[in-house]
Order: sequence, then C-alpha cells, then structure tokens
Amino acid sequence: MSNQKKYAIIDIGSNSIRCLFQGAATKSGTTTRLGTGLSQTGKLDNAHAKQSAFVVAQYAKTARNSGFIPLAYATSAVRDAQNRDEFLQLVKLLSGLDVNVISGEAEAGYAYRAAAKDGGGIIDIGGASMQFSSETFQKSFPVGCVRGMDIALELTGKNNCDDGFSVQREALRGYLEPLVAPYLDAIRASRFTPLVGVGGSITALVSLAYDITLFDKRLAHGKTMTYDALQNLIKTLIDMSSARIAHPVMKKRHDVILYGAILLEFAMELLGANEITSSIVDGLDGYLDAAINGELDR
Repeated sequence: MSNQKKYAIIDIGSNSIRCLFQGAATKSGTTTRLGTGLSQTGKLDNAHAKQSAFVVAQYAKTARNSGFIPLAYATSAVRDAQNRDEFLQLVKLLSGLDVNVISGEAEAGYAYRAAAKDGGGIIDIGGASMQFSSETFQKSFPVGCVRGMDIALELTGKNNCDDGFSVQREALRGYLEPLVAPYLDAIRASRFTPLVGVGGSITALVSLAYDITLFDKRLAHGKTMTYDALQNLIKTLIDMSSARIAHPVMKKRHDVILYGAILLEFAMELLGANEITSSIVDGLDGYLDAAINGELDR
C-alpha cells in the first residue's frame, strides 16, 4: 500500500463551497451564497456563514473517512469580511480545519496555473470577485456575480435584475471603471490571448450560448463564445425574466446570471477580446497542484 498523501481541497467561495478529491474527474459543490449582503454590511450573514461552515465540515469528514487529507482555502467573501475571524473559528470548531485565506493575487495565480493556454490569459468570475491573470499581470477586483448584484441594487434602488436592468447595467459598469482605471496600462501591456474563462458564471453563460439544457459544466468545457454571442445572450436572458429559474443551467444562479454577464461583457471590452473559451479547470485545480508539489501560498 502506498503511503503517498492524497488531498481533498475545499474551496470556500462567495457563491458556493466546492471540493476536489485528488484523482477525481469532477468536483463536488454546494451553493451557499456566503457573500450575500457583504457589500452592504461588510460582514458575512450569520445564516449563510453557518450553512457554509457545516458544508465545509461535511466535506472534511467525507475526505478523512475516505483516506484523504482535507485542506481548505477561502477567497473574496471571507477575505473582505469584518467578521472573518468568527467564521474561521466556526469552521475550525466544526471541521478541525485551519482555513487558508488567500490573497486576490494568489487566487488569480492558482487559476492561471491550472487553466492558462499557450501563455494567454484568464478571467475568473466568482461570487464576490473577478480575477485577471496573465503571465505578467495578476489582479483581483472585489466584484463578482453575487456582490455585483448587491452593488447594482444598492446603487439603483431596484429590487431584482428584472427591475430596470438597463439602469443597473450602467450603474455596475460605472462602478467597475474606477476600480480598473489604475491598472489599465498594465492590463493592456499583458498578453491575454487566447483568453480562457473560469468560474460558474462563465461556464453557465457558455452553456446557455450553446443551448445546453443539462446542468453539467463538463459540457461547456473547451467551448468558445464570441462577444457578439454574449450580447445576444444577454438580450435573451432579459426577455426570459422569471422563466430563468426553470432552466436547469440557471436554477441556482437565475438571480445573479445577468450580473455575471455584465462583468464578462466589461472584461472582454477591457481586454479587446472577441472571444473567450470556457474551462472547468480552475483555481481549485491549481491549488491542488500546489499542495501536491508543496508550493502552497500561506
């Protein structure tokens, strides 16, 4: 019997908790919306935090029972929350895990490590942040599909994405512009072609662009979506209105998918990208690879 360590990596994200077992072909995931309300209160919501901590504990228990060493890392929502220490203590209590809260740049780097193709670039749209990664530039911006929704609704006083979406779209883009402005020269000096997209928002959008009706991210892997196709898709999603919830690809993100689309639209325009290729290989894979090779950023 081999004594080689086997890892199970738990990604505590802003929209979902995911787990990747070393050697597995797919990832497990549970939507918990940990980042809900963060932009308004600066804190993790107690109910979402408790649910997320219990999910982490369950993954850790499964990992140990299966002979794996569980490791957990957290991204934007935990990184930015005023009550992060309380959440980390709860996770420690329930699972015994010391969570590695990684920087935005490290988050971008893990995605690039796993998914970059031919020296190109990566866009990673999560629940509370968006990462740009290339060989020479890595930066995380604190706006993802869930936080983007919160920001847009707060700025416009609207109730949901079907309430004056065009006004929300303009407001969210206006919010993004000063965030990226200090980095424009560095971004444009970097090579982002070919451009790869990771994260649930991009995977879902590409799935919809290809009329995929099964909730299986593998079906979108390696598929390319043009900027024009994204524009057409946004129009379709707006017209669908509340019917979005009935679509299996959007069942768990029907209320945030359009905000993810705004972020992708903005990012592609910023990079002058005509197309983007979806990848289900992402920062979780990169973190596992770093763990296997003893190269974790702590």
